[in-house]
Amino acid sequence: MTRLKKEDIMDVIQKLPAYEADLVRKTGLSLKEIASRSIEGSEEKVRAAIGSHTVAVVPITSGQGVIENFVEAVEGILIHIGVNAFKTRDSDIAGLAEGIKKGADIAFLADDNRFIALNFPLMRIIDNVEATAKGYVSALEAMAGDLSQRQVLVIGGAGRVGWNAVLSLKKKGAKVAAFDPNQDRMELLVKEHEITVERNLEEALSRYTVFFDASPAANIIQARHIKPETFIAAPGIPLGLSEEAYFLVKGRLIHDVLEIGVATMFVHASCVQ
Repeated sequence: MTRLKKEDIMDVIQKLPAYEADLVRKTGLSLKEIASRSIEGSEEKVRAAIGSHTVAVVPITSGQGVIENFVEAVEGILIHIGVNAFKTRDSDIAGLAEGIKKGADIAFLADDNRFIALNFPLMRIIDNVEATAKGYVSALEAMAGDLSQRQVLVIGGAGRVGWNAVLSLKKKGAKVAAFDPNQDRMELLVKEHEITVERNLEEALSRYTVFFDASPAANIIQARHIKPETFIAAPGIPLGLSEEAYFLVKGRLIHDVLEIGVATMFVHASCVQ
């Protein structure tokens, strides 16, 4: 999991109304609806889940410690989509105990290695990397249209978010190609899957118009790679577009710091599938 900086998330809550409006303009769907699209029979299930679950967001101090504003941002996103969520006053084990004592049946918590949602009654753990991949694929589909038989390039396909995106796109019927600097791992992952492995990123970027950028590398997508029909879902931090490329495609770009991942984590943690 990419460790965020406090500057990345300091104004997430304040920008949620503008973020939501922009998301609707691009996809026709709200944040809650995008998260809902990532599961089957979603809308009714999600409405019921929002009304029946309480979430405790627990600060975790291990490793490098709590990122300033992180817990507040997660709490704010959950409240924004209608969830009864609260930040615990205590941290770590004491915070988890506090959340349960106050009636929470789901906890959100993160350390340097994992960010999870934990549903106590169902003994279900939802990892942010999987939820982020599925949420972003849902957003990409809403923005770009039906992905069945569409060619999609996943950049960073051997990473945790990237590989989950590959699998999710395959379920949508997309013709998936993947690039990763770790070619050996990429080749190992695609065994028994009908997935094209791209070995030259520059050449691949010139041929595809639908991208899922899960790479942590900056400035890999340049203006020359952007066409009028280009659509990009980019959960990677930092954003992998050059400044010029960003301005060319910003109306067809899905990118945020936490919002889609957090909303989708709740949906998958709370809805029985």
